[in-house]
Amino acid sequence: MSNVKMAYLLTCHKNPEQINMFIKQLLSYGDCDVYIHVDSKNKEIVKKIYSNERVHCYSKYDVRWGSVEIVLAGLYLMKKALESGIDYTHMYFGSGQDFLVKKGLYEHLEKTNKSVYIHINGKVKTRDRAAARYKIEWPRKLMIRNDFHIYRFVRIAFQMLHRIGIDIYPNKKILKNKVDFYDGHTWFIAKTEVIRYILDYVQKNPDYIKYWAKSLAADLMFFHTIIMNSPYKNDTAEELMYVNFGKTFGTMNHPSTVKVNDLKKIETGNWYCARKFELYESEASREAIIRCLEHTME
Repeated sequence: MSNVKMAYLLTCHKNPEQINMFIKQLLSYGDCDVYIHVDSKNKEIVKKIYSNERVHCYSKYDVRWGSVEIVLAGLYLMKKALESGIDYTHMYFGSGQDFLVKKGLYEHLEKTNKSVYIHINGKVKTRDRAAARYKIEWPRKLMIRNDFHIYRFVRIAFQMLHRIGIDIYPNKKILKNKVDFYDGHTWFIAKTEVIRYILDYVQKNPDYIKYWAKSLAADLMFFHTIIMNSPYKNDTAEELMYVNFGKTFGTMNHPSTVKVNDLKKIETGNWYCARKFELYESEASREAIIRCLEHTME
């Protein structure tokens, strides 16, 4: 019997049927509660979310692609979970397009006993292309998730100009407490003490949130930077989430849909969850979900 008690913090925006499948998987899998933030643009799906005393659903932020709102939604769910007064050992920050892919997650967390499971690409240098995400105040109109839209090419141009020292809309905000910036993948699992540290940090450093207000893809750096400048820096492990990013210009910025032929690779790796799943995309993607449910639910 595992001693892990998990709070799953999920940002969602579509497909309530798929979200409900994930919720039921989580509730049947181990000792946990589920906290959900539904994009306010689609708040009508809140009433379609599975009703259970262990499921807490909110809709506060208009989460736009590339904007800081996904970070704000994550912080909001963290606060809600802590305010519950329940003694969670860990929190999982993920999305409604995840699923558990095999048993053993809680046992792995207990055995390895790391503070954070997260993918870190590394420290960001001042003129790295990634640094443009926070060195520039990005116009809202450029936040369009379309790989062949003219605005993507504008974003690329801004990043290239940044590399040679030219920032069209420079972020002139200065952090009171300087940090080294890190980037990586959005989602992570952390001990509750780390979540408390994150919330305490942003409360004591309100300029930190303001610094990211007009950034690009803050979710790839916001939490990573706090963690890697914290006492937990040397107590991290690689993420437990399988994500397969595309290899072409049109797919490289987004996770590929998990399909049934991905499951053999997942089963042999050190992954206990995966994203992204699409219930309605194809028979192969739907079959992948069914297989995951069969592998994890009694």
